[in-house]
Amino acid sequence: MKNKDILFFILLSCVFLWGIFTYLKDTTLESMAENRSLNTFQIFTFNKFLTGEFQDKFESALSDQFAGSEQIRVFYKKALNSLPTFGAHESLCKGRYLKLQETDQERIRGLFNCEDYIIYLPSVLSEETRNIINDNIKKYNHLNEISDVYYYFVEDTSTIDFSKNNLRVNDYYGKLKKELKGEKGLKRLEWDTFDDYKRFFYKTDHHWNYIGSYQGYLDIMEMLGEKNIVEPKEIFTNHEDYYGSFARNTNNYDYHEEFTYYRFDLPEHSSAINRKVQKYNHYEEYENHDYQYGQSVNYYAYVYGDDYGEIVFDYNQPKKENLLIIGNSDSNPINELIASSFNKTYVVDLRHYKNSIGENFIPRDYIKNNKIDKVLVLMSPTFISLSESNRGLEL
Repeated sequence: MKNKDILFFILLSCVFLWGIFTYLKDTTLESMAENRSLNTFQIFTFNKFLTGEFQDKFESALSDQFAGSEQIRVFYKKALNSLPTFGAHESLCKGRYLKLQETDQERIRGLFNCEDYIIYLPSVLSEETRNIINDNIKKYNHLNEISDVYYYFVEDTSTIDFSKNNLRVNDYYGKLKKELKGEKGLKRLEWDTFDDYKRFFYKTDHHWNYIGSYQGYLDIMEMLGEKNIVEPKEIFTNHEDYYGSFARNTNNYDYHEEFTYYRFDLPEHSSAINRKVQKYNHYEEYENHDYQYGQSVNYYAYVYGDDYGEIVFDYNQPKKENLLIIGNSDSNPINELIASSFNKTYVVDLRHYKNSIGENFIPRDYIKNNKIDKVLVLMSPTFISLSESNRGLEL
């Protein structure tokens, strides 16, 4: 197509959007119910249109200015995505980020390099967040005085700017190496480029996939000095569309993938959730299609096991050590796997412990009462930068 045809198409699209804007320009500026300023329709410019800023603002204004706006937004998105781009989209997104949704200042979601992997965009940390990270590192330095503590860090894309030669804008791992005192071991999931990331993580979810989580398991076992490695028996998927947390949170259901995982043969064992004996995961139910399928279902939590205040795995191997794992949902795929090399393994999520168990988490007492030999802390940028993820470790 000739340049003049492309220009004509852009002008025609602009006229269409300008017509809607003109019709809707007298809009409410304040929400009395929510006590906030509403998003309003923006003045059109070619630059804003080409970068996508005008379209983003237009969609936000639809949300605030109309009753029944969700249906209007869906129609608008479908119409916008169905328009031919004549290569303009690739020229705008190749080697660049495209923002999908911003939920807060430091957790912006988007795409990179014209690919359908929804990721966190790199962002500079606020002073408040940096202070929280410093406080949490102090807590773990105190924990190091109580027990043998090992740390494993799972990095996400908020730390690396792929558009600037994989520049690390937030070096959490470097900070941990520098400031953690007396730890028994510290490792991270080794990845540094966008291609690395795509191998280890889901396309539509912030969690690591079956390849990434198994690599994490291997790294952790090496760090803990454990020699008996459980190898995968098979790879399994139901070949159904999976919409991960990024797709669900940004309401982008055009992006999906298959939910795939490794299956393992593990020794007989028992599990207790919040002090009640019950099964942790739902592999069998998933494989037998014994569940309610839907776009909003969190299969990561359903299949692997959800987040709880306390989970205890008992493999009844009294000659082996007892392990405490402190972490969040990143540990879900490998909790049972790691536990198979220990006698009893206690998995604690400090976001939920007090509400679930009904008492404060006191590290010294918990380690003593359960005869813990080693502590594994599974970290991520979200984990180390939130106070609630480390509740109960106060000095």
